[in-house]
Amino acid sequence: MTKADAAKDTSAPPLRGIRVADFSRLFAGPYCTMMLADLGADVIKVEAPAGDDARRFGPPFLGGEGMNFMALNRSKRGVVLDLKLPEGREAAQRLIRQADVVVENFRPGVTAKLGIDYESVSKENPGLIYCSITGFGREGIFRDRPALDIVLQAMAGVMDRQGHGDHPELVVITVADTFAASLAVQSILAALLVRQRDGGQGQFVEITLLESLVAAQGYRMVSSTRQVQLAAFDDTCPYQAFQGSDNNWFVIAVVSEANWRALCSAMGLDHLAEDSRFRQNPDRVANRTALIPELERVFRTRTASEWLLVLEEAGVPSGPVRVVEDLFTDGFMLGRGTVIETTHPRAGRIWTMGSALHLTRTPVAVHGHAPIQGADTEAVLAELGYTSDEVRRLLKNGAAAGPGVSPASESS
Repeated sequence: MTKADAAKDTSAPPLRGIRVADFSRLFAGPYCTMMLADLGADVIKVEAPAGDDARRFGPPFLGGEGMNFMALNRSKRGVVLDLKLPEGREAAQRLIRQADVVVENFRPGVTAKLGIDYESVSKENPGLIYCSITGFGREGIFRDRPALDIVLQAMAGVMDRQGHGDHPELVVITVADTFAASLAVQSILAALLVRQRDGGQGQFVEITLLESLVAAQGYRMVSSTRQVQLAAFDDTCPYQAFQGSDNNWFVIAVVSEANWRALCSAMGLDHLAEDSRFRQNPDRVANRTALIPELERVFRTRTASEWLLVLEEAGVPSGPVRVVEDLFTDGFMLGRGTVIETTHPRAGRIWTMGSALHLTRTPVAVHGHAPIQGADTEAVLAELGYTSDEVRRLLKNGAAAGPGVSPASESS
């Protein structure tokens, strides 16, 4: 199907006909390109002969494949090119010339050495959308600093806040990578829209992990310039976890005075709603040490599941505290396709996340598995115009590689 045909087909995935050359590895870049693949783009993941480092993250492994890699690379085609060799670089440049989008997360300066930087490749492909994801940007004093998640959380103030200003604590979710991936997708889609509007002109898109982590805290990033003063982490009360009589945990979130009165009524504590120490949220925050023990005492009289039924009926925001493993067998998650079951050629039947994107007229389709390293090298090279003899020469001299790379580990 041509791009024109895809545009006319109102049932086609939104990005059908868009080709993405994915030179990214690890987390933010691969997550971005996986979302583009879910939206229908043809994503060609280019790996070095050593492969994406995420292939070796473990244990555990699934069928010898790194679970992090499998989680963030489904629905892509896999190509191996050695960009340190001239012929490998030429193949990469040929791919870029035929691509609509490039996504890369090399260290600043590396793409120029490889001849695949935006300034070079956009001369031959002026319609290219080129997205670069870095830790701190291409310029500035931090440009060469390793952008590992724990470093980013420390520098963005997240660890201090998570540790309540006492002992810095790491948020286990890689917020910087996941939010950077979302911002990258948004920017790429905007750039594609502008390209269509402005006569086919592409542009360079830059996303940094540090700025993404700051942006993820956007609801608190405002202050007077005279003195930086931010809202406290515990500026709402009660807004926390409690235990039932069975020692299981659940959470409540009182974010309005109506919530507070409903909670007091549901717990048989109407007198607390009229207590001047707790009537308004600022009062409850100031008198937290007196209030919380009162709530804990009553919550200990019933099981967590019993309280959740009571609170739901009363309209109090609440929910059970679950472990991630619970999500893979949860009926709600499975029913929405938030978690799906698929088949991997080495790992067999596996659970993985579905797409969080839901479009009614052009539905998002999750298809395929994370590529076996080099599985599509020969087919993609043929699409780029290489003859069979040329493909064989590239494979023989190591500029390209096909499937057959040993799995990271044979443990499961």
